[in-house]
Amino acid sequence: MTQNFKKFQNKEYDDYIKFFKKCAFEKRLKNLSHKYKGKKVLLYGNGIFFDALADSYDLNSYFNVVGVSDIRYLNNKPDTYKNFKVFAPYNFKHEDIDIVICSTVDPASIYFSMIKHEMLPKNCIFDSFLDRTKKEALNDMKNKFKALCRYAKTAFNVFSIIKYALVLDSDEINSKINYLNVIKKLKSRDKKTNPIRVLFIVEENAKWGYQSIYDILKNDDNFEILPILCYPIITKNREDYTQDENIEFFKSIGIEAIDGCPEKNGKYTPIDTFKPDIVFYQQPWYVLDDWHPKNVSKYALTCIVSYGYSSIDVKSWGSIAVQKLSGNLWKMFCESPYHKIFYEKAAKIKHKDILKITGYPKMDYYKEPINPFFEQLWKDSESKRPRIIWAPHHSIDQRGLEMSNFMEHYKFFLDFAKNNKQYSFIFKPHPMLEFKCISEGFMTKDEYDSYIYEWENLENASVWNKGNYFDIFKTSDVLITDCSSFLGEYYFSQKPIVFLDKNSRCGFNEFGLKMKETFYSPKKLDEIPELIYDLLINKNDYKKEQRIKLIKQEYFYPTQGVGKMICEFIKKELNI
Repeated sequence: MTQNFKKFQNKEYDDYIKFFKKCAFEKRLKNLSHKYKGKKVLLYGNGIFFDALADSYDLNSYFNVVGVSDIRYLNNKPDTYKNFKVFAPYNFKHEDIDIVICSTVDPASIYFSMIKHEMLPKNCIFDSFLDRTKKEALNDMKNKFKALCRYAKTAFNVFSIIKYALVLDSDEINSKINYLNVIKKLKSRDKKTNPIRVLFIVEENAKWGYQSIYDILKNDDNFEILPILCYPIITKNREDYTQDENIEFFKSIGIEAIDGCPEKNGKYTPIDTFKPDIVFYQQPWYVLDDWHPKNVSKYALTCIVSYGYSSIDVKSWGSIAVQKLSGNLWKMFCESPYHKIFYEKAAKIKHKDILKITGYPKMDYYKEPINPFFEQLWKDSESKRPRIIWAPHHSIDQRGLEMSNFMEHYKFFLDFAKNNKQYSFIFKPHPMLEFKCISEGFMTKDEYDSYIYEWENLENASVWNKGNYFDIFKTSDVLITDCSSFLGEYYFSQKPIVFLDKNSRCGFNEFGLKMKETFYSPKKLDEIPELIYDLLINKNDYKKEQRIKLIKQEYFYPTQGVGKMICEFIKKELNI
């Protein structure tokens, strides 16, 4: 585990301890203990929140705790944790349990997963430590009223006041006020001496999707682009991640990037240190409190574009963390008219004046010339062969998405590449796949490295796990995948997709279901060689016209390009 990650864990632990004191958490425990007096209780979720909770309170004095459980005990179950008996996540449904209390900060996604996998015992009640008390609800109402009064003094817009009173909470109203003040400040600045400072926050370079926006703003004298800020802690489950590869990646494409959490002191650098006016987040899954949009809004406009072209259903995409971040953003730029409706529901931001339809900026890559490096990556310069991308997802664990077939397919595709020299291959694993294989106990680090080594040393195959993968898309002939984001991104190329489905996979949204009708979906692995031969050798891509029709119907791509449209929108809002 890296020093940075340990520091982050310690800070998160301390933040929860402060949270317990701030919100008089003991009253919640007493309320729940009265509610479930005499009932047999299982505590689900044994992460940092639970550690802080169990260390702060004697939970046995409040509840009749029969044990604890967590998805991490799926493959490696100890007998006890924090002196509580441990149950494997799919075994406690056979136990005599009355109540499951969720001890995580995202109970909604946990409950969805439990229902989906029928994990709860019969007639068992699901509850959470984070449900609000009546007193907290009353305080929220008071705070919301105060925020509305502040907004009325700032905006003087009766229609907005009425609408926001119905759909926003106090944090979101305060964010709206902050953004009005930031915009006022930026409009009144001295444009000759004070360019607008723009900051991009990135966790994984493989998900970098702001290139066209970055380039346009970089070449506009009205803006000053700050170094890319690389953080290892946006999603808290990457224990092995350092910033060296991120910084090196951006350096290779001529972009300055810095480590937001230097190893020398283990502390992350606060965002306000860089004095940004606009902040682009990479993804909405998890952010620390002091660089959450509700706090960053005090000094900067906050924006986001989904790092992946959304094709999964609302329940799989949305979570409490996503909803809280999205509801406090200044703007979220949407892939298409359909996706505006999708995000309204998934992130619960309907009528919150956050969404703007612009298209998906990664699509701008298709207009750019191909970097010669990627032609060489295919290892077929002497005699060009049909080109195949195999891109497996990371979700080998049973935590809701369950898209990945990697454990069942990894040997097959390596052998397929070895035995079919008439094709050229690029293995494009999801950036989280290595971590999941190791953390789930499927492979050791050495075993995963050995597997990658085998791919890299084939005469007809290469491995690519970095960003800028659109040049691979543009130079390929077919994509084989079980992913989600890649489906919508690759689809725009009009090339065929071989989709590897599985019964337990999370559902598609309406857009994804329309795409799925035009995929080639083999039911068995041994059907793949014949299917590939038919597509690439016989040129029998009989679903191509159907794909082209769907692209014209569903995709939104402005004539000036997506990055240009987003930048022009920002300039218009700031009177530039």
